[in-house]
Amino acid sequence: MFGGSDRPGPIMKENAVERHRQLIEEGWERRFTVEESRLSEMKQLYESLGMEVIIEDPTTVDGQECRSCLDLEAFRELYKTIYTRSKEGVE
Repeated sequence: MFGGSDRPGPIMKENAVERHRQLIEEGWERRFTVEESRLSEMKQLYESLGMEVIIEDPTTVDGQECRSCLDLEAFRELYKTIYTRSKEGVE
């Protein structure tokens, strides 16, 4: 199971938006939210393209209209959000 970058355990709901903003400031790009069954495949794909990949708990971001799924614990357990960025020194 994927648990995010270098932080232990799941991120608390109230900190998720702040974590998203921190990642964006660090140069990460939010790609999409996907269920665990496809997560490994997509992670491998981005890595094969020479990108850094981290997996985070899903969160809403500015502009998203639907938020109700994220309030369900079962959704947060099954779905994760993929963030990518170019590896340093690689263009």
